[in-house]
Amino acid sequence: MANQKKILGSKEISEKLQELTKRKFLHLQLKGLTRDSRDLLSNLVNGILEEIGSDPLCSFHLFSGLMEALLNALKGNLRYVIYKDELMKKLFDVEKSRQEVEDLLQVIMDTSPLRDAMQRYIVPEKIKKLVQTVLQLEEKKRVRKMELDPSDKNLLLSIRNKISREDMKITLKIWIGEKYLHIRVINDSPVMDIDMQRIQKTREKHYELYEKGQSADFFRPEHLDEKESAGFGIAMIDEGYYNMGLNPIELFTYTLDNRKTTVDMRYPLEHLRQGVAFV
Repeated sequence: MANQKKILGSKEISEKLQELTKRKFLHLQLKGLTRDSRDLLSNLVNGILEEIGSDPLCSFHLFSGLMEALLNALKGNLRYVIYKDELMKKLFDVEKSRQEVEDLLQVIMDTSPLRDAMQRYIVPEKIKKLVQTVLQLEEKKRVRKMELDPSDKNLLLSIRNKISREDMKITLKIWIGEKYLHIRVINDSPVMDIDMQRIQKTREKHYELYEKGQSADFFRPEHLDEKESAGFGIAMIDEGYYNMGLNPIELFTYTLDNRKTTVDMRYPLEHLRQGVAFV
């Protein structure tokens, strides 16, 4: 975590928790989401919400949305390194030198139309399955303290090394303005344009259901698009806004460039303090 001049580690953050929750701006960097990091974020964010006098149920929906955004960011970084690795294997099949392959790969990954076009050579389900496998192995290792077999250990080590080599991280910024609590999550990997289009389309569908008083029906199989890389997490964030009586289309944006994906969430301070009448 960084303020204007000094970088703090997780231990120092824990020790200065009461002081940090009173600040107007926080800047954190995460490599992953362990149980300890979740607990630390919970204490930090809930401390901030208590300071501003947030309604407990609003605080619950806000923190749940933040966790979904961070999990999406983590999955996005995993997908990126796996996709890049799979693409490199395909490029090596065309008999080029390693340097030529690496140069071509960098051009593809930095150019959105090329990056999207190359998806036809990669099996999406393979990447999705591998991301889930990695997340499950991390859960076994860190939470359940289970001993992994050699092949699983090698897979985790390989993925971790690739993320470290790419220096991929998740940036979280939280600040309090005059009217809004702002949360920004940035991960060092772009969403594919085709995925972004699907996300926008399903967000609109979710909003249409909300206007009919049926937002929870969005999670039925006939509505949720399983092909989306981040669709379920985005829908959960939207649903949190709907449960708070807020419009996520106006307050929650999901944008990308060639190298990063940015999630911006705003919560009106007065609304957080007053809460809403839940039914």
